[in-house]
Amino acid sequence: MKISFLMVDRCHIGGVVSATQNLANALVEKHEVEIVCLRKSRDQAYFPLDPRVSTVDLTDLRKHSPRYDGENELIEKFPLVYPNEPSDVKPWVSRLAEIRLREYLATTDADVVISSNPKITIILAQTPGSFLKVAQEHSMPTKFGAHIKKPLYEAYPGIDAITVLTPEEERTLGGEIAPYRDRIAIMPNCIPPVGEKRASGRNKIIVTAGVLKAHKGFDDLIDAFAIVAPKYPDWQLRIYGDGPEKGKLRRKIEELHLYSSALLMGPAAPVAPEFVKGSIFVLPSKREPFGVVVVEAMASRLPVVSTDCDHGPRNIIAPGEDGLLVPVGDAQAMAAAIMELIEDDERRQRMGLTAERNAERFQPEASAARFEAILRDALTRKALPSTAACRVAEGGDVHVKVADLGDGDGAELVCRDPQRRKEPVTFPFVGQEAVIPWRDGPAEGEWELSLRTAQGHEAALHTDGCDVLEILSLPLPREEGPAFSLLLPYVGENGRLSLRSLVRPRHCELDTLVVSDERITIDARLWGAELGEGAQVRAVHRSDKNRNLEFPVTPGEGDRLRSELPCERLSGAHARGGEDIWDLWLVPGKDAEPVRMCKLATDVLQPMNVFTFPRPVLRTRVARPETKGGLFGKKPATAAVIQNELRPYYSSAGQLSLKVIDKK
Repeated sequence: MKISFLMVDRCHIGGVVSATQNLANALVEKHEVEIVCLRKSRDQAYFPLDPRVSTVDLTDLRKHSPRYDGENELIEKFPLVYPNEPSDVKPWVSRLAEIRLREYLATTDADVVISSNPKITIILAQTPGSFLKVAQEHSMPTKFGAHIKKPLYEAYPGIDAITVLTPEEERTLGGEIAPYRDRIAIMPNCIPPVGEKRASGRNKIIVTAGVLKAHKGFDDLIDAFAIVAPKYPDWQLRIYGDGPEKGKLRRKIEELHLYSSALLMGPAAPVAPEFVKGSIFVLPSKREPFGVVVVEAMASRLPVVSTDCDHGPRNIIAPGEDGLLVPVGDAQAMAAAIMELIEDDERRQRMGLTAERNAERFQPEASAARFEAILRDALTRKALPSTAACRVAEGGDVHVKVADLGDGDGAELVCRDPQRRKEPVTFPFVGQEAVIPWRDGPAEGEWELSLRTAQGHEAALHTDGCDVLEILSLPLPREEGPAFSLLLPYVGENGRLSLRSLVRPRHCELDTLVVSDERITIDARLWGAELGEGAQVRAVHRSDKNRNLEFPVTPGEGDRLRSELPCERLSGAHARGGEDIWDLWLVPGKDAEPVRMCKLATDVLQPMNVFTFPRPVLRTRVARPETKGGLFGKKPATAAVIQNELRPYYSSAGQLSLKVIDKK
């Protein structure tokens, strides 16, 4: 299999560069691997790369290079799709790089193309091709700025697999891109092979590493070390890395008189040879999607003191076994944890050995196997049939047919709650068809439908349309089971086959609504309950329950009822200067539980967009008192006209509601 990684560049020290190259090095044992970079600005990369991994640089910014692209006018132009940062004065990734990336994608013979950057993912998703498209999220997409998040989320439908670093990010991202959450897999970062040397635990050195930026929390670590140093003056703190906070950290060290024991060591790549010199590793970050340096330190036989930041460290460290977690930004707690390990040599060395064992799951061999499994699942899912025909049968059962399924042996139709509040519900395929029964079907709510094979592979189902004709002649109310039960299949977001399930033991269904300037007349049917003495329509104010209104109900033939709402009374209940909204409920009798008055027994998915009503305007004369005049004495009292507009409508949930607003 040929696997191609897409990166911005390899010319800086960073977790994404390290993790991507580490995984490429691991995969090249069994596959043909290449790394494609949008730009190149220096001769040597910081991290070692297996010579079997080929590299492609789409633009060359080295002035001494015969391939130098600095003279190309497109090198100074911003790209059209790749989103640069709003603050960029010059493009970091140029229009030239974007064009060459598209040319590469149009001609590549790779079987799998992997984006290691969300901005590159946006371009990858738009590219036609039969190769597998994978997006590796090394950060937290849910926290991206809108200039990246919006086009990225729009790109995900064109991606076959999305990897995230932690279970928390899987849940969070899955909640925001629910139709594609089945494509998300957890893939922790891969660390490089560990050399022969390990930390002895005897050197009185605390080590840490990372880009010197504010969110890395090195200022908190220096504050913590200021507490440790007076008690243990023979211990030293070494901070490896470079970045914009270096000067600020240097000043802090000097202000705290730690310049002899807290050392800014500069960048180190690889960093493992420096880690083995220490006895404790500290990660003081305020946020950390993963934390490759934590795993590298553990693999070097170092116990770890880390902040319990989102989300990486808590998914790596087993507190009390191979490290300690402390609250973010708490220098006192960090100092206490460091001293706890300083004071107990035996425990420190025991935790270091445990850390080394626990880090094995992030080593190259284990990481390659994990990633290969993700690719196999994605390839299998991509090959599964994803188009279904859907119809509502007489009586209300929903039939889903997947023509390319074959005999369907062991396959299931899976109904999933996009919000993940309800457990999935499954129905077997018999041949090419599965049936969702109206009775004992999914609970009330919105569901998305997928195909799952006997081997456990799952693919979202899509459709061009649903045959819902039989809904118009359903026998309602139901004679058995809940009085109102209805399944409405529909085409969801991006063509996803979706299902609305409505299950109500008691239900008030609106038949007609007649609106005039005098009154709003409601004709409805009550299922699953009977009208009793004191039945009324209750208009419940959304923000002030003290302003609820009640209207009498007149029983009709069978389950039918009528209520008239005087427009004058509704208008009179309006508070000028804003808007008032009432939701309408039927109270079947004295002390009975209210029932929503809805329009749901229909093939119309969004009644609010289809069933619309006149908006009567009520005019009321109000007296204005006499006022003081100028030269001619008092001005006489006058009459003013105020106007209120009444707007009956169905809410997004199909419930009858009434809005009253000022009319100018």
